Amino acid sequence: MNAVKSFFKEISEAWKSCWSVKYFKIHFLFSFILFAAVIHFSCLFLSIWETRIGISIIDPLLSRLTPRDFSVQIFSIVHSSMLITLVLFLATPKKFLKGLQAYAILLFFRTLFIYILPLEAPHGMIFLQDPITAFFLNSVNVVTKDLFFSGHISAMCLFLYFTDNKVWKTYLMIATPMLALLILWQHVHYTIDVVAAPFFAFICCKFIDVVNERWEFGLDNIQSEQLELSRNEL
Repeated sequence: MNAVKSFFKEISEAWKSCWSVKYFKIHFLFSFILFAAVIHFSCLFLSIWETRIGISIIDPLLSRLTPRDFSVQIFSIVHSSMLITLVLFLATPKKFLKGLQAYAILLFFRTLFIYILPLEAPHGMIFLQDPITAFFLNSVNVVTKDLFFSGHISAMCLFLYFTDNKVWKTYLMIATPMLALLILWQHVHYTIDVVAAPFFAFICCKFIDVVNERWEFGLDNIQSEQLELSRNEL
């Protein structure tokens, strides 16, 4: 119980310290506006593009796997990982915003590539029952053609990239390939969708890392007022 109280106290102190910095507030507002805008337009366009005729891919791996419904297992892995990662990120506000920025860019590129590369749902696909995703995405149409690249796997790779906790990083390294197998077994994605996802996740995360490191007003270069005063006194 003391450990939990200490952890949440650490979160509170970290946010108070960062919130005292003007440029952190700007990053905070920018990150959430960007994220909300990308989510909105991504959901809108994916619902519209669902009516397009796409390309069917012959996938040797999927042809060897008899489709089975793993919706509960997939839902549990993805959303529990998201929740725990979110809680861990709250202890490091700058990392939390970096993750949000990276995810917004990742979602933008995913939406772009779904437009560039329209695909038909894999043969034998069992629709993935995910009430949380459906709340945002399936309000107009049931979306099954949001294929290249896998959103679930790319999100897990993003969590893995930004996570510092060694125990949690080890869990994600085990859970991510297991999730990939379940997704393929259910024929929710083609193999290429799953294989490409880590590459796009890494590029987006690395881009955000580099920008925030090299830019004068990046998250890595802003300090709390207390630190600035200490430096000036020295």
